[in-house]
Parts: sequence; C-alpha cells; structure tokens
Amino acid sequence: MVATFRHLALATLAAALPALAAEAPTSAAPAALVSTADHKAQSPEIAIGPDDSVNMIWIDEDTAPQQHDPSHGHSHMASTNLFFARSTDGGRTFSRPVAVNGKPGEVWGFSVSKPRIAVGRNGTIHVFYPANDVSPATGKPVAVALYTRSTDGGRSFEKPQRLNSYATTDASHLVHGGLSHAHVFGTMAVDAKGSVYAMWIDTRDMAKEGDAGKVFMAVSRNDGKSFGKDTELFPADVCPCCQLTAHVDDEQRLWVGSRQVEGKFRDSTVAVSTDGGRSFSPRQRVVGKRWEIEGCPLKPTSIAAAGSNVWATYFTGGEDPAGVYLAQSKDAGKTWGAPMLVHPGATTSDAPVIAHAGAALHLFWHAKVGSGARRIYTRASTDGGASFGPVVELPAPPGATQLPAVAARANGSVQIAWQQGTEVRSMRWEAGAPLAAQAAASPR
Repeated sequence: MVATFRHLALATLAAALPALAAEAPTSAAPAALVSTADHKAQSPEIAIGPDDSVNMIWIDEDTAPQQHDPSHGHSHMASTNLFFARSTDGGRTFSRPVAVNGKPGEVWGFSVSKPRIAVGRNGTIHVFYPANDVSPATGKPVAVALYTRSTDGGRSFEKPQRLNSYATTDASHLVHGGLSHAHVFGTMAVDAKGSVYAMWIDTRDMAKEGDAGKVFMAVSRNDGKSFGKDTELFPADVCPCCQLTAHVDDEQRLWVGSRQVEGKFRDSTVAVSTDGGRSFSPRQRVVGKRWEIEGCPLKPTSIAAAGSNVWATYFTGGEDPAGVYLAQSKDAGKTWGAPMLVHPGATTSDAPVIAHAGAALHLFWHAKVGSGARRIYTRASTDGGASFGPVVELPAPPGATQLPAVAARANGSVQIAWQQGTEVRSMRWEAGAPLAAQAAASPR
C-alpha cells in the first residue's frame, strides 16, 4: 500500500468531481431522484428484491462531522453516512431516505471503497460497509468491515456486526494517511440458501509481507444473523486499493473479481467457488495486454456469468487505447478470449458494470466523447456476447453523470443508478426490441 494507498484521496477526489467540459447533448428521460436535493450524495449501489422492489444505498457527505482539516495535508480519514431508499413501483418513485449506520459519521465512504447491498430470496436486505474505528491494540484509527441487515423492508437496520478480526500490529508507516490498519475495498454477495459472503482487502500482515493486500472473507450461513471467523482467501499479492467485486449466478457459483500484483503489473483476475465459498479456483488473468503501472489504479473488475459463459469488464491502461474492455470466457472461467474495446471513439471511458438479465447482457460505463461532459453509456447483447448493439447514451437529465450501478431482472430489463452531480438517480432500462428503439431515440 505504500505508494498505492497514498494516492487514494487524490484519485477519489478526481473521480468525484463533475466533468468540466461542455455538456453532451442528450434528451431527458424519466429518472427518479432517489437522494434528497439538500444533501450531497455519491456512489450508489442497487439490488432488486424477489418482489421486484428496488433497493438502493449511497454515501451522504453532508450529514457527518468533519474529522480532518484538509489544510493539514493528505489523509485517508473519511467521515460520512450511509442512506437507504426503496421503490415498490418499479423504480418510478422511492421512499424517504433512512440512515443505515447507527453512529453519525461512522462510514469510511469513498467512491472507490463504496458500501454494497444485496437482497436475499426471503427479502432480507444485506448491507456491507467500511467504517471508522479505533484499534484496541494500538489506540490508533482503523477502518473496519461492518455488516448490517434489515428484515422489515428497509424501515430499520440492525446493530452492525464487525466482521474483521483486529490486527495486533501497527502498520501506519505503510498505510499512511492517519490509519494504522484498513479492512476495506470490500464486496458482498448472497446465495439462494441464505449464505452471505463478505470479502475485503486487508492490511493486517502488511508489516511483514510487503505493501500489497490480502483478501479476507467472512461467511454467514444463517441469513446474516451471525458470521464465522474471518479467514484468508487470497495471499498478499492483491492490489490494495482496487475494490473487490462478487457475483452469485443462477447456478449458485460465487465469482470474485480482483486485481493481482505481479511485479509492476496489476491485472484483472477472476476466481470462482462452486461449493459455497469453501474453496476457490486459482485466479485467472482475464486481460489481453498487461497493464504496467507504478501505483494503484483504483479500478474494480465487474463480472457476470450464465452457464459456461462468463464475462468480465474492467478499465485498463495496457491496451491502446486505454479505456473500458470486455473479456469473455466460454469454459466457465478457465480461459479467456481477446478483450473487446467497449466504447470506440470515446475520449475516455471508465467505471464499467455488467449484468446478465434474462437473455440479455447489459454493459454500462461513464465516458467522455469529444469535449463533452462525462455521461453514462450502455450496450447490450442478446446472443451471449457474440455481438453487441450500438453504443447508446443513457437518456439522463443534462449534466455530468457518472459511477453507474446496475441490477438485473429475469425479464431482461435492468435498474440502473448513477451519480448526477451531487444527486443519486435511477431508472429502468429495457432490453431486446425496446433497446433498438432506445438506440434510435438517443443521441450519440
């Protein structure tokens, strides 16, 4: 983490700032305002419930006390809150936001280490988030991995459970920025049996094993009521500031996306468990040309899977041009084909997410085209990734749009959420035949 973690605050700030170029022409479309206009919201996450409810969380920066004076220099300290809202009418309207965390300012929230949400088959809402704490061993600040859940449709959330074991060492000379240890950049997924899988990048052994991270995991087998002891999943060769992703497919396989450090390379990798997280396949590198970078790119790897087909989308600076790419495996992740540039002609493209919905595969990302503002774009495939439709600009309201999040429905549609300035918005997006009409109606 030495140099890589050191760049977190600057990279996070750059990702959060609206694009300064002129707005790209686009037409407004129904897009529900989820956050409240009097708060500064960012980094939404989204999950669809078994009743087709749309469940969203996001980081709220206006309701937390400032814990760090920026004039005193660089810091990894953050004091934010986490809010939740729910829609029961297909995403047209949302409930009034409610706070998820019990202690004001508890959430260690950044757009690159954002909380996660999932909804189980019985409707339990699961939330996993990084939080501020103090080490009982050193008395110094740490960032910990917390889990909470709601069993009443998001009206209230239980007292959070800390999932990581406390480190007994002080790695503040490596982590820097005010933290002695961090258990962050995490992810979560739930399966049909009520198991909850929480994973995060961990610094507990950094003082003795170098400046890369490990991945630890804690599992609940009882719908989040309790978790077993956290255990090491990947060794100390994980990019320490690239957020993990997790996905449980229809066959109940658990897929994990991460970046692996090998020398100066930080490549996107995918691993899978077919036995409920008890064991995992070796991580497989999915990239084409390798990305050599001196520092942490702060870039996740998003995964979707259906049968033997697995898709991974990610940003890379190793290809020409740099940007968002998609790779596909046709043998359940054992080997990967050549990556496809997702948005030809874009000035920049980043923050990709992917979802397999019914017979459709949806890609979303944000990009700049020419001198336009950052906007969200999408493409879809209805033939298992063999071909994709045109690049379509999401018909969001005017202004800079970024950081998409997506959740799939079995009928082929998805619910998309994004950050619009300092607001969080959401809309339903259709697939198949309606997609062609949307492409024709949406300016490029």
